[in-house]
Amino acid sequence: MFIVVDVNVIISSLLTSGNSFNVFALNSLTNKFTFIAPEFLIIELEKHKREIKERTKMPLKEFEENLDFIFGQISLIPDSEFNDKIEEANKILQEHKKDSPYLAMALKFKCQIFSGDKEFKKRCKEKVITPKEMIDKMYSNL
Repeated sequence: MFIVVDVNVIISSLLTSGNSFNVFALNSLTNKFTFIAPEFLIIELEKHKREIKERTKMPLKEFEENLDFIFGQISLIPDSEFNDKIEEANKILQEHKKDSPYLAMALKFKCQIFSGDKEFKKRCKEKVITPKEMIDKMYSNL
């Protein structure tokens, strides 16, 4: 089952060892989900990487290992694969267009979005699945 990964759960996974990280840890054992993300996620993450690294207070090696562990589970998809759904995503999100690539990808692949963004969840209640909901979903399917 495909699940689109929003950058905020990656950031959350790096900053805390809470539900976001636990989803990736559990999935590494169960392989229940195939995580996908738009390539631009890398650009978004790069903008904040230095700040995230400083906030974690982790040694660089540990930080990079955690990042590699998470990205080892995510397939990056080129924009060309879901560009035909961007206009539809923009209409749904209105002024919250920063998440359009994630929603467009979810529309294209007919799947949900793993995100902790409360505004995104409010706008796309059925499409967005929170870290807590992901944990519940993983345990309910064991």
